Amino acid sequence: MIDFRRQDIRKLETEFGIPLYVFDEAAFIHNYFKLETALRQYYPKYRVSYSFKTNYTPYMCSVVNRLGGYAEVVSGMEYDIAKRVGFAAEKIIFNGPNKGEDGVKALLDGCIVNVDNFDELDLVCRIVNEHPETKFEIGLRVNIDVGQTFISRFGMDTTELDRAFEIVDHVDNLEVVGLHCHISRCRGVDVWRERTRVMLELSDRYFSNRQPKYIDLGSGMFGEMDAELKAQFGVVPSYDDYAEATTKQMAEHYSRYTDHQKPVLFTEPGTTLINKYVDFIGRVDAIKSIKGKTFAILNCSEHNLGETCTLKKLPVKVVHSGPRSKYYKDVDLVGYTCLEQDVMYAEYSGYLAPGDYVQFGNVGGYSNVYKPPFIWPNCAMVVKKETGEYQVIKRKESYADILHTYAF
Repeated sequence: MIDFRRQDIRKLETEFGIPLYVFDEAAFIHNYFKLETALRQYYPKYRVSYSFKTNYTPYMCSVVNRLGGYAEVVSGMEYDIAKRVGFAAEKIIFNGPNKGEDGVKALLDGCIVNVDNFDELDLVCRIVNEHPETKFEIGLRVNIDVGQTFISRFGMDTTELDRAFEIVDHVDNLEVVGLHCHISRCRGVDVWRERTRVMLELSDRYFSNRQPKYIDLGSGMFGEMDAELKAQFGVVPSYDDYAEATTKQMAEHYSRYTDHQKPVLFTEPGTTLINKYVDFIGRVDAIKSIKGKTFAILNCSEHNLGETCTLKKLPVKVVHSGPRSKYYKDVDLVGYTCLEQDVMYAEYSGYLAPGDYVQFGNVGGYSNVYKPPFIWPNCAMVVKKETGEYQVIKRKESYADILHTYAF
């Protein structure tokens, strides 16, 4: 978390308003290179492909482009952002279970497109047949079992891959050049080791007389996090641990091939890259007790913070606005909404008063992009520059922003 003092937050409040998101650009860049360096130590053809859906704030995406990363998008909106911030088509990976016409456009533009299902593959084949003079390449998203306790809804079952390759083989100007997988809620090193093993096995089976251009292992690594949050997860692997399980295995598997022959290896980090490097600042507007239970009402909500705050206790810091604070035990920090479940932090103990500021850490993923236009518009976001100055990268929304699509 950024170490804000009272005068820092008051200045931010005057200039940009509170609540407010703050993006730490320098720390984000440091984390990006830490991840990239760790995974490249064994396999230099590893590439970072940033998951736009996690946080598609254009400024953040432009930083990834500047650092040489790829864009991983799942919608036409995200694809538009990627193009507008300068990603070349060949450095955009289009995933997702329902790409529609946006996926077709990306394919025609020369992006990396991973096909999720057979209906989508049929659409691709029809489009490709309409452009017989052009050679097209696709990847297939495969649904693999690595010991998870649920059946994922994404990708093609491995038992049906033969059919997928046969369909493509009957289209002269279409070729499968890569395999992709993604397994949610599976962040352990053993799972990453297994998904790498399975994908290499599939690669050998379906690219027996050549090597794929790429293998994409999806996302789901633990990233850097504040100690308060990290302690709630138990053992958290390091980037070096993930590298040993993935890129080291890749290097050993392809050791007999030249660098030119080896496939590119992608992962698609989202929260891994961004989570720790966005803080959120809210303000306590009221404190009340009901039947022995104390609630501090903030001018923000759980929707601002993302899903993590509903599963774990986020790192939190109270910055006092003055000397009026009183000690409270087990006070719930709740939001402005009319929902009982709008609890951002349960059972906080410490000094607190109306007017105090509450800073939440690790809110970079699925937060500002996930907030619905419910009751209040979203707040502004600023970036902390290396100079210590702050720059607006998303202005505060107005009522007009929310209501302009409605008929009055």
